[in-house]
Amino acid sequence: MTRRIGQEAAKSLAARTHSGFIARYLSGAAILDIGYRGYNPNVEPVVPQAIGVELDYPGYDGHTLPFADASQDAVFNSHCLEHIPNPTNAIQDWHRVVKIGGFIVIIVPHQHLYEKREIRPSRWNPDHKRFYTPSSLLAEVEQALAPNHYRVRHLADNDAEYSYELGPDRHAQGCFEIELVIQRIAPPPWTLEPGEPSWDLDVIQQ
Repeated sequence: MTRRIGQEAAKSLAARTHSGFIARYLSGAAILDIGYRGYNPNVEPVVPQAIGVELDYPGYDGHTLPFADASQDAVFNSHCLEHIPNPTNAIQDWHRVVKIGGFIVIIVPHQHLYEKREIRPSRWNPDHKRFYTPSSLLAEVEQALAPNHYRVRHLADNDAEYSYELGPDRHAQGCFEIELVIQRIAPPPWTLEPGEPSWDLDVIQQ
């Protein structure tokens, strides 16, 4: 029987399975799929073993997941982060529940492919709180997480079967998203060295 998963996740499920993406990042036994339903109540999480988490999940207050620290092999979310008012809190909590060596998979609409405009609001979804490019998505992660507590394992635009002929006044067709995978790591026993000027200001001012 074919599984019914969210519309955007479904577009690339076959390709991600064939490429090894699913096996590499979403094959663990303990996986959370955050915001998996989207606007369709009749869908399932991205992989069979995943637990789907929405705002009505028992014990979830919308801020702190009701799962223990370092208890999950992966956290997956597709076209979800752009709807969350406090992305820093969300990313930090996803990182909290993931095991050392586990993965956080974040997929968001690409500003240049989906929104096709420079500033908010979104023409296509007024609930989008932010627009994302690869650099702004990565900057959000860097702001949320401490250095050397994670590594970036995958960052890519997904424009499979995207129709570049449709302008800003037409809804995008095909895939129009950014894929980011970060891996939680055990932090090293050292911290980053404090920054210091690499020049002598007194000499420069003379």
